[in-house]
Amino acid sequence: MLDSVPTASSTHQRRTWLDVVYSNLSSRHLSRGERLLLGVICLCALILLVALQHGRIFLGDEIGTLRYLKQTPSYILTHFRIWLTMNYFILVEKGVASLCGATDWRLTLLPIGAAIAVIPLTASLALKLTGSTRTALLAATLAAFNPYLVMLGPTIRAYSLLTAFSLLAINEFFHWRQRPGWWSGVRCAAAVLFLLLAHLQAIYIVAFLVLLLIVQSLSGIRRFLWESRTLLIPLGGVAIIVGLAYWRLLPDMARVNKEWGGGYTPPTSMGYVPRVYTIYMGNSYAAFLSVLLLSAGCWSAARDKQPLLLLCGAIIVGPILMSLQGIALDPGGFARYLIFSLPLLLILIAEGIDWITRHIRVRRAAIAAWGLTVLIVACWTPCIQAQFLHQTRWPFASVARFLHAQMQKDDVIVAGWMVGFTLSQFFDHPEDRILLPNKYVSKVSNKLDSPATGRVFYVTGRTRLLPPFTPAEAAELNRHFGRDQIVIGRSDDSGPGTLRGREARIQDFGQVEVTVYRGDTARALLQEWREDLLRRTARRIYPSFQGDYQLLALLEEQLPSGQLADHWRVLAERCRAEDPVMRGIPRHLQKMAQSVSFP
Repeated sequence: MLDSVPTASSTHQRRTWLDVVYSNLSSRHLSRGERLLLGVICLCALILLVALQHGRIFLGDEIGTLRYLKQTPSYILTHFRIWLTMNYFILVEKGVASLCGATDWRLTLLPIGAAIAVIPLTASLALKLTGSTRTALLAATLAAFNPYLVMLGPTIRAYSLLTAFSLLAINEFFHWRQRPGWWSGVRCAAAVLFLLLAHLQAIYIVAFLVLLLIVQSLSGIRRFLWESRTLLIPLGGVAIIVGLAYWRLLPDMARVNKEWGGGYTPPTSMGYVPRVYTIYMGNSYAAFLSVLLLSAGCWSAARDKQPLLLLCGAIIVGPILMSLQGIALDPGGFARYLIFSLPLLLILIAEGIDWITRHIRVRRAAIAAWGLTVLIVACWTPCIQAQFLHQTRWPFASVARFLHAQMQKDDVIVAGWMVGFTLSQFFDHPEDRILLPNKYVSKVSNKLDSPATGRVFYVTGRTRLLPPFTPAEAAELNRHFGRDQIVIGRSDDSGPGTLRGREARIQDFGQVEVTVYRGDTARALLQEWREDLLRRTARRIYPSFQGDYQLLALLEEQLPSGQLADHWRVLAERCRAEDPVMRGIPRHLQKMAQSVSFP
């Protein structure tokens, strides 16, 4: 009997801080009324996402997804490219497209479903870590209406799934810690498997979970292995499956990561973190208020609710590991890759709201807490509204309908890279119909005096801000840029797209214009094109004129007029220097952007 006392005492002494934290995890559940409120929040978010998707065209990286949907399943699973970085998600979307017989809005069903799943998963994790149903519902509300999560909700990329499966994996891991049985271990391992198949950036969340296991093992490796076998064995199976799923892609992964990550000597700077935070939370009042509430949440975590400190660890693991890998991206790229940390930040903010309203001695703390939450959502409203307005500013669907109606067999579309890339989703064989300006000039340069084979439909945008990569950028675009760059509806004489003095046929779509050039010979067509570009640009410096000046340089080389081609290239570089997209991105990405003469 006496021998058992020191054993119990020594067992108690071996309890680590992590053991204490795990013991404070809550098993509380939402009441029926609270589940109903959570359902209403999810329904409101669903209505918002469906409204945002209605009439929306695919933009940016989504078009890369569309391109790879045309490839075979074997190609998708054996190649790793710029837009083919979420292979299994694209494979599933290819299955959706095959079932539906079209690549349309139905491709967004999976991302939207994952975006809605983020809301209850955020509430579940918040409840487990804080034991407060109010904090859980506040966090769910913030997750439902955060503008960055709303923006990526209907996007046909894997970011919504990355966020949802990250939350699910963390939830299941903590559930396993509370009930370390085989069933909970298999569930956690399954969540990790789906997480890694959805997006490889999930490796940072997996690294966080592995780090927790390593820390736990320090109390005694044999005891740890025995007690954790219900999770470690399923995770071993997951490691084998993931290895088989990705081993053929490793050479391509290394090449793409070096090309886009920069291959810098680690550690790289983490100075992008404040910018990423404003991307997530919006600028001005929303960011300032959320910083205060986040600070209160971290204070509460340090003083009262220590399980929340685990969220702080999950948040900082990603940036630290990226720095140690020597990765450098633009802030928008970091924001996408670290999106799994956004719901964790929102949970801390929700805890900050709850902590403040509990400690300022207001009579109705619940009303004050919900009032602060509504205030944050109100501050986010301009960023959400701007996403709807942005759809009207880039009417590429209308442009595509016009082109299909007007173009004849031998006509071609000439556009810069981004505009042509966006228009490609509306054509079955875009490589035959859409050309870069230099490709077209090179095509006709050796037969200038031969009869022109068809007309040129020159499609240009009135601003290089297409599309805004964050909701905050869209809101800033609405608020600060004048009509010389932002045109809603038909253009006026003050903007760079002015119609005054131009003789070519111009179809105005507001932020996009289509100019039609024709000529009896290729020389006559190019001559008409040059004269129109001179009137369009009038030697002014706007980011949207960069491609026009590069084209004037090419035309000068083919049809000398006495002006130096380098003169137009200098103007093109001055336009590039004014481009907001080029600000704040790493050197290697700037060099890649400068290699594109017609952005």
